[in-house]
Amino acid sequence: MYTKRVVFRAIAGVALTAALTGGSAMVAGAADGSGLDPMVVPSASAVTSEVLAAEASRPSTATTSADSGEGPAVSEAVAPDPTGQPGPTHCEDSQLAMDYRERPDRSTSEALGFDVVFTNAGSQPCSFDGWPGLVAEGADGETLTWALASGSTSTLTVLPPNGGQAVAEGTAVLPSVSRCAEATSDHLRAYISSDGAGGGIVDDAQISVCTDGTWTLWLGPLVAVHGAPGEVTPPDEPEPLPAKCQDEQLTLDYIARPDLSVVGASGFELVFTNATDIACSMWGWPGLVVESADGTRIGSSWAVGDDMGEPFVLENGDAATVLGTAPDPAAWGCEAVMADHLRAYVTSDGAGPGVVGTAQIPVCADGSTVLEIWPFTAA
Repeated sequence: MYTKRVVFRAIAGVALTAALTGGSAMVAGAADGSGLDPMVVPSASAVTSEVLAAEASRPSTATTSADSGEGPAVSEAVAPDPTGQPGPTHCEDSQLAMDYRERPDRSTSEALGFDVVFTNAGSQPCSFDGWPGLVAEGADGETLTWALASGSTSTLTVLPPNGGQAVAEGTAVLPSVSRCAEATSDHLRAYISSDGAGGGIVDDAQISVCTDGTWTLWLGPLVAVHGAPGEVTPPDEPEPLPAKCQDEQLTLDYIARPDLSVVGASGFELVFTNATDIACSMWGWPGLVVESADGTRIGSSWAVGDDMGEPFVLENGDAATVLGTAPDPAAWGCEAVMADHLRAYVTSDGAGPGVVGTAQIPVCADGSTVLEIWPFTAA
């Protein structure tokens, strides 16, 4: 019976130690950021334990345990105490869905670029800090290989409920480059639950990987994409519409709306005005982040409802509004800090600079504030 165990050590930032039969160990350091310098390790015949999960959290203070003569000591990752973690509770595998997406724009002749996108399908927000555990498996569920951490830093990521998303960027070095024994995965299994006992989250992914102990999969830390624009498309219209509004065409005004306030949250209204002579169309939700005076992100948003509304046209001087609520840090139980402005992303591909509007609103200093926003409506 395979021994299932995953342990961590800090080598060049982030490292992973896999427990092996007989007490021997195999260690690989984190990527230096390029993701294209895999470390060749002992052959697969020495690897007899199956990786269950990578610790789904910021690397924590490690404790060292020896096997009393049965093998070298290893450094085991300590699961974080959820009660001491800022923001919402730690995300669990059971509340998330995963989507594997190839990224041709990041692929080269030597490596495949990809993203793994995690969506919170639950009704409560959750948080995550660090790297997901990621295993490439065959059609029968057998482990082919697993991913190593790329990079050495991470930040707390909050996934809003009912569709909040976060993404980890991955790289798969082609086996032909590493000259290793090769197999094609059937799916990927990611582990988010902090104790590794969640069972993982699975999505189909046909990736060529090494199976002789040469690591070729690298995965970056989880990064929030709350409110990222470009996820919706306008419904079919009998008459053509102008192109969707671009960030550079718009101005943004924040207006306090006490009449929209509820217990524990204050209401507000965002007014987007077309300041150009070029008509454009609007629909869906803006991507909205809360920033400090120096541009540091200190809050995010999630969209309320599942109806993006009918597209409408903004001529010069016309306005569109978005209603929303901002949770009170006192009700959330966190230290408060005053935001300087909001930055809204309207351009469809999210490549615009955003539309900035002054907004002196209190938010949680730990970045866990999530604003609720409704879709665009014509003013």
